[in-house]
Amino acid sequence: MEEKAKLYDFVSDLALSLSFISRIPVKIRNLDSWEARIKRVPIYFPAVGYIPGLIYGLGNFLSKQFSDFKLPILFLSTALGFYFFDLFHFDGLLDMLDGFLNQSNKERRLEIMSKGNVGPFAVFYGTLYVILFYELLPTLNWYHFIIASVFGRYAMDVLLVFSKPAKSTGLGAVLFPYEKFYTLYASMFLTPLIFTNYIAFLVSFSLSWLVGFAVSKISEKKIGGITGDVLGGTCLIAQMVVLLAGYVFK
Repeated sequence: MEEKAKLYDFVSDLALSLSFISRIPVKIRNLDSWEARIKRVPIYFPAVGYIPGLIYGLGNFLSKQFSDFKLPILFLSTALGFYFFDLFHFDGLLDMLDGFLNQSNKERRLEIMSKGNVGPFAVFYGTLYVILFYELLPTLNWYHFIIASVFGRYAMDVLLVFSKPAKSTGLGAVLFPYEKFYTLYASMFLTPLIFTNYIAFLVSFSLSWLVGFAVSKISEKKIGGITGDVLGGTCLIAQMVVLLAGYVFK
């Protein structure tokens, strides 16, 4: 019975994490200890990253196998991956860009980010992000996208290690106080990636810590901490940095 209870806790926590950082609706029955469970969801962020990584990786692989259908395959892969997973973080990235690049005080930046209106910074740099991602999709190897998606979400765990909430409410605040050893647990979900390309693994691991630490310091200076938008933006920033590293060192 104890083993079954542990398995149920694992599956329900994983499902809760999936519903927390994606558009996939997950119904979890008899969920108890909500506050404790929601604070554990970052452990499973890297595990969730395998799903969009496989979507992009499959699109990359199929576009090379069936070159006559390259355009629709890449389009469908990008559309599915973003719709179910990365659009959730992309929205945070856009709000983060508008807020951080605005020349005003912390309170005004937080107000801009909370409103969610798309400003010129978000439009310009968000468009560049999508163009760059779409250009990289057929260029790299399939495993680069799995690595990037997983480490992009792992960077959110790293961000939480060095950060505090900028507000007392919102998605970012519910994860605090954050138990730093959760990031160690999250690291266990990275181990399968060693067998894809160990050099890419080591580079990506280092970059995810660098991005997480850098964003935490920038965010603290700009708005006094992090929000859910910063958390999602960090995921896509780290994902892109890892992809660009794969492009440089492929």
